[in-house]
Amino acid sequence: MARGVARAMEKATALLQQAADSGDAEAQFALGLLYLIGRGVEQSPGEAFKLFGLAEKAGDKDAAVFREVAAEELARTSKVEQLRNEAALATMLDAKRRQLFPKPKLIKSDC
Repeated sequence: MARGVARAMEKATALLQQAADSGDAEAQFALGLLYLIGRGVEQSPGEAFKLFGLAEKAGDKDAAVFREVAAEELARTSKVEQLRNEAALATMLDAKRRQLFPKPKLIKSDC
């Protein structure tokens, strides 16, 4: 049953994409929602932001609100990505430092 639902979602997404590409504001809005939540497509706040912008220009009054939500999500995910990159860089720098200055080995004395 889950496989059937997934195929139906793929078909619906493809149809929405066609309609959105032809300028249908409702399809742009609906597809924007799918991208915002990652349902049937890979989650992409940037794509959602773009689609909500197109829907807003085409006259969808609710699209402006959701465009702001997508912008906030895009900013949040960008910040998380930046923090991950900074953590990875710090780890790499620490590893290089340890290679240059390894921890001294303690020698046990027989005394």
